[in-house]
Amino acid sequence: MKKITGVTLSTSLAVSLALPTAAGAQSSFSDISEDFWAKDAINQLEEADIITGYDNGEFRPNSDVTRGQAALMLSEALELDTEDVADPGFSDVASDDEKYDAIAAVAAEGIISGYDDEFKPNEPLTRAQMAKVLAEAYDLSGNGESNFTDISEDYWAYDYIDALAANDIATGDEDNAYRPGETTTRAQFATFIDNTMNDDSSEQEESEEPEMDEEIVSLLEDVVTKQQNVETYTVDGTVGINMELPLTDEELSEEEQELLEDSLNMEMDVRGAYQQDPMVTEMIIEQEIPQFDETVDSVSLATDEASYQYITDAALNGYPEEWQDKYIEMNYEDIFGEEAATDLFDMDEQQEIVDEVYDVLLESFGTEYFELQDSHEAIPEDVEYEQVLSFELSQEDLSEVMTIFEEEVLPKLEPILENPEAAPAINAVTSNIQSLDENGETIEDIGSEEDMEELLENLNLDNFEMHQAINADNHIVYDAGDVTVSYSDEQGEMSVGFDYGIASSNFNEDISFEYGLPESDEEIVTYDELMEWQEEQMEEIEEFEEIEE
Repeated sequence: MKKITGVTLSTSLAVSLALPTAAGAQSSFSDISEDFWAKDAINQLEEADIITGYDNGEFRPNSDVTRGQAALMLSEALELDTEDVADPGFSDVASDDEKYDAIAAVAAEGIISGYDDEFKPNEPLTRAQMAKVLAEAYDLSGNGESNFTDISEDYWAYDYIDALAANDIATGDEDNAYRPGETTTRAQFATFIDNTMNDDSSEQEESEEPEMDEEIVSLLEDVVTKQQNVETYTVDGTVGINMELPLTDEELSEEEQELLEDSLNMEMDVRGAYQQDPMVTEMIIEQEIPQFDETVDSVSLATDEASYQYITDAALNGYPEEWQDKYIEMNYEDIFGEEAATDLFDMDEQQEIVDEVYDVLLESFGTEYFELQDSHEAIPEDVEYEQVLSFELSQEDLSEVMTIFEEEVLPKLEPILENPEAAPAINAVTSNIQSLDENGETIEDIGSEEDMEELLENLNLDNFEMHQAINADNHIVYDAGDVTVSYSDEQGEMSVGFDYGIASSNFNEDISFEYGLPESDEEIVTYDELMEWQEEQMEEIEEFEEIEE
């Protein structure tokens, strides 16, 4: 549900019920004159498709706003989901009624409820009902101090009216009476909604700034700068991935269960090296394959022009035998195009984007989830460091973090990611990972707000902690983390765990690469050759399936 601060609401309703607005554009409604006090609000809501008039071109501003009309306005103003809502079961609102979806939406949110099995859409909205609507829609609460002469504490709408009074939205008349049975006009209701939507022109309650520890902020900035400017370094450590699926022993044989557990629980040794100029990275993942009683090295390298996979075991990977000890080359220009390839590893541009994203994250989240410590048990005793910067999240933090990310971080990141100078590099990545489902929808179109809510309801953050040991030069010399997430639904519970411990050393020193880059074209399998080979494999699979049928 959309919410708004109490002070903003106070200002907006006071204006909507009492003050005229400045004159503006000519109204399209025949009964809204140039000097009508609510003309601007009505025009703006009409332009935003939040309100409509009658067939004869009138708005009828002084007519009472009905419960059905209020439902229409609020569903649009609050951007409620009116497509996938349950049938509210009101006998007086047919499914083909133009207000049906809006009424179902506000009823589902608890903003406007019905009378037994009726909604009474054509009845006017009383001041008591309006108090409930506003308090529910904008999550207002009272303080129990309202003392209207015609509202007792046991009156059904007392808490709602008290909420309006506590937020300086409602005051009594000369007799200090609230008059809960009186109605609200369409002009008053339209002006209220317009003012709440235009928060920028209203007096707002300042949002609480995130916690900001200046020592941590300064350290983070120094560490990021060091990481961006380091010329060389090496890494060495371990990575573990553990998964549990909702399978019972009865469904698999003992041998199959062991094989499954081995495939779902992996421990890998990692090592690698980085060089800034010319840019070369090498990463080697060493993994035991129990099924074959082998240890395999997965080797990847990258430059500013291409990435490479060194084939250490062609047979195990299913590649042609003649590819053994060769490099599969993925040339960025061939894959992403010339412009994207040029900008993909523009280090100055990357650093600028990283700085901007870093500022957004720090501004939105602050340092609340960070802690600076002298030591931590996750850091091995033989590592030399000055302090440890820890980042931890709990299950209780998850909802707040997701809300901040959706409402604050993403809107601020949009202009950064839409920067024309950054677009080629970003598009090179996003265009490669974006896919379509059977209906032609992109991945980003599939997930809805309801899907996200369901995910969060079933998701449990069992553990989320990261610890970075930082030396006197503000280099990260050891990076440790442990993340475990579980998910439960009607099919059972599954969990995914990820832990790592990576040491970094040899900063700005002479380094060597274990495998290194290919030295001649004879050592390279091109991207086109890889694609051709994959097509041949797919054709063989299709032919085999046809024979099976």
